[in-house]
Amino acid sequence: MEATSVEEIEGNYHYLENDGIKIYLPEVFERYSSVGYQQLLDSFGTKKEVEFEKKRLKALRDIEGSFYIYFDKETGATYTINTLPYTPLRREDAQYLLSMINASYKRSSHDSDLSYTKLTAKYNDSGSQNIFRSIYRIDNQKTNIQVFNSSYIISSKSKTVWIQITTPFEVDFDMFIQKMIL
Repeated sequence: MEATSVEEIEGNYHYLENDGIKIYLPEVFERYSSVGYQQLLDSFGTKKEVEFEKKRLKALRDIEGSFYIYFDKETGATYTINTLPYTPLRREDAQYLLSMINASYKRSSHDSDLSYTKLTAKYNDSGSQNIFRSIYRIDNQKTNIQVFNSSYIISSKSKTVWIQITTPFEVDFDMFIQKMIL
């Protein structure tokens, strides 16, 4: 993760066979089935944390399109990707998505010991590719643990994907996203 250019980052391509997409991830990430990941979850965290993550995964699996999970056992980082029906993404859409994310996190903070802090939100339109990125820090006030959630929505080449990366530390995943082949 210390690379200074896209060409320098170390990782591997993973082919998403249902969608013809190649994602690029650090070498430590392994692909899991939903069932395999849920079994892995049972050995991590408290019962409440595991239930929260299972609900999140169920909501992601229920979205139209394909769903893939990658996990890094070394750091506990999770990478999920949903393929969605193609939707061009405009600046107004990105603003709406950000307001929906904020509202969702606000509701979630009322029902849990979690607080959410937006660190960044950005929209980029290169003409051939539209990218919305948001990064939040999630603090568990009871356990004094924090995690970082990065969300990317990318529309390009008649494909749309939603990526969520959850890590125990803040990480800039942009160079890995740049190496993705839609």
